[in-house]
Amino acid sequence: MHLADLEILVCLAEEGSFSRVAEKLNRSQPAVSQALRRLEEAFEVQLLDRTSRRAVLTGAGAALVSYAGRMLHLWDGAVRTMAERRNGKRGVLRLAANGLLCDYLLPSLIEVFRLDHPQAKIELVQCPASGIPAALLDQDLDFGFLSYAPSHRDLETQALFRDDLVLAVAPQHPFARFAQVSFQQLSGEAFLAHSAPSPSRKRLDFQFGQEGVAPRVAMELPSLESIKRFVAAGAGIAILPRLCLERELKEGSLVAPRMKSQPIGRDIRVAWRRTRGTSPLAGDFLEQASRRFKCRAA
Repeated sequence: MHLADLEILVCLAEEGSFSRVAEKLNRSQPAVSQALRRLEEAFEVQLLDRTSRRAVLTGAGAALVSYAGRMLHLWDGAVRTMAERRNGKRGVLRLAANGLLCDYLLPSLIEVFRLDHPQAKIELVQCPASGIPAALLDQDLDFGFLSYAPSHRDLETQALFRDDLVLAVAPQHPFARFAQVSFQQLSGEAFLAHSAPSPSRKRLDFQFGQEGVAPRVAMELPSLESIKRFVAAGAGIAILPRLCLERELKEGSLVAPRMKSQPIGRDIRVAWRRTRGTSPLAGDFLEQASRRFKCRAA
């Protein structure tokens, strides 16, 4: 017994004629008769009323048609699902990133991706940047996003774009009218900083040390959103990733005057485990992200 035999039975119930079934399914009439015989032998019941000139199902035949229709429907769904997975349109994409990239990078990236893959499910894990390499190695993740190149030999990375740290001030702050601001001019200013340590904070502290300036940290806050709101309210100034300032700079609620020194920045990277097989869905995501940021850099 094969699914093709059940398809013939369902078609017999619809058409009521061996000849019409043969024509519709592009089979010979003997092939249609043989399919019906195989089903009757498999279930050991009579499926067709032999006393009628038309193809009339018995009670057992009608009951089997009900099940056969559902089985064929499920099979068609399975075929479509496998084709969608093969073509990268369905499946689960698992990503990891720190709070900054979860909030300011991935929403727009995922939104564009889901326009082409509406049936895909996205699972996003937020963890500190320092924990992403271990998460990629120990968990079932497709990609991790971070601002440094992990040294583990089983991880591969690709740089997407460079994100600089920039000075952020309120529009009413005197620095907002300056074309450029030096590190020396920042001395004595009230700085607002993130309470959690980060590689960016270390790079910034090193740069201040190189310039011979000791920043006065007036307040430590738990999130970038909090820092931006306090800066906009005039509580102090901050040096923040440009990535998290795009909306405020566009709206004019914050201003980012240029720094005279060499820009402090880092490459935003996507990382994955070398030994993990790349699914078509993951391949599409990586290709789309690479194409988007290549255009952005150009």
